[in-house]
Amino acid sequence: MERLPVLDKGFIELEEWMGGDAAVVRAARICYQSVARSADADERLIRRELRREPKVNTIFEHAVLRWHIKCPIFVARQWHRHRIGSFNELSLRYCIAERAYYVPENEANLDEYRAHMEASFDLYERLVAAGWRRERARAVLGTGVYTEFIWTVNAWSFMNWLTKRLDKAAQWEHRQYARAAYRIWQGIMPITANAFYEAVLKPLGLEVEE
Repeated sequence: MERLPVLDKGFIELEEWMGGDAAVVRAARICYQSVARSADADERLIRRELRREPKVNTIFEHAVLRWHIKCPIFVARQWHRHRIGSFNELSLRYCIAERAYYVPENEANLDEYRAHMEASFDLYERLVAAGWRRERARAVLGTGVYTEFIWTVNAWSFMNWLTKRLDKAAQWEHRQYARAAYRIWQGIMPITANAFYEAVLKPLGLEVEE
């Protein structure tokens, strides 16, 4: 599956998916035992359902996505607030922290920032070497440190996340992951992704490109 780099050391990758646009169509048509009567009937159905108010979200819940994400801890903590999905994260209780941290661009005092991050890793490694439990030694590391997690989510909840994290009020770093995720998703569910952009994102003024 495709992996896109995000920020300076992060990425987002779609590891596996199930159903796609066909699952949405199947879920919608079983309600009426209907069949497509033209070449573009399924596309028109998806577009109609995304324009409908109130929306029938359950038909989009049969398409499932499993993502692998590497991001700063502060982004992961925002991400985990989207509770309709399943998360499993790299545990610094059991694993040694990788010396990888986010460095933003075009900010003042970056040398001091890097020195602080390096010093925190130096102390962390000394504590572990001195016999501290990893789960305690990790306390000296900041939220700019990179973490990794798996996120399994259905397409409806994924679209809900996109709507919130593409918003201009969302943190810039998180928006970069949302934009990358949309580009990957568009490749496997093009009808739903494009219909979602036209029916939801575009009217809200939310863009999937910088």
